[in-house]
Amino acid sequence: MPHKGDMMTVREIVETLGLAADEDAVRKMAEYNAMVIAMSRKMNLTGIKDAEESLVKNIYDSLTVYEEKYFPKNGRMLDLGTGAGFPGIPLAILRPDMQVVLVDSVLKKLVFIENAAAKLGIKNIKILHIRAEEGGRRRKTRETFDMVTARAVKMLPVIAEWGIPFVKEGGIFAAMKGPGADEELRQSGKILKELKAELMERKELELPTGERRTILYFRKTAPSPKTYPRKVGVAEKKPIIGEA
Repeated sequence: MPHKGDMMTVREIVETLGLAADEDAVRKMAEYNAMVIAMSRKMNLTGIKDAEESLVKNIYDSLTVYEEKYFPKNGRMLDLGTGAGFPGIPLAILRPDMQVVLVDSVLKKLVFIENAAAKLGIKNIKILHIRAEEGGRRRKTRETFDMVTARAVKMLPVIAEWGIPFVKEGGIFAAMKGPGADEELRQSGKILKELKAELMERKELELPTGERRTILYFRKTAPSPKTYPRKVGVAEKKPIIGEA
């Protein structure tokens, strides 16, 4: 960890990652981060209790998934298992033209996100309190998103079964992983093939704290079979594991 005095500001984060964000976007990200930390003292939003540490482990980490080519103009994005709103809120601030839907099974987290976004004037977000397996089958949300993100949620065979049914044909599913991504990827060959998703790109990076991250970008090449996702809880209990 850098010393406290070395911690990055949002402006430095945006510049380090080469992102085009104006002062208003930078301010909103910093204020949102502060609101998350303040609320985390009352309820368990994020395990990180220090605002400066959260700037790196939440804001910086969230923005690493951003690749302009995968985020189409006026497109629709879904953040699955958004927790305290990461990466969904920083991405919504960065791309006000996109509609961003934040999904979580914990209602109080979504209520916090909705209130914080309203205070900050972030108008392009919607919260959706639903289990992933239900949302993936619902006509209004199934195969309707250009980009679906999942950060630090479950192992890849499970999160692929939850996330890919939301992605429209030609869209992208981005799994934000730690250092064990290779093994997870190998175990996911079978389910990825079933769901009609192909690995397009893998991005290896290090946070300023030295922690390693791998982001896997999958393109959906055809509609997923209607049998997926399976009923609530099945993917976790009986994940489809195997090489393609």
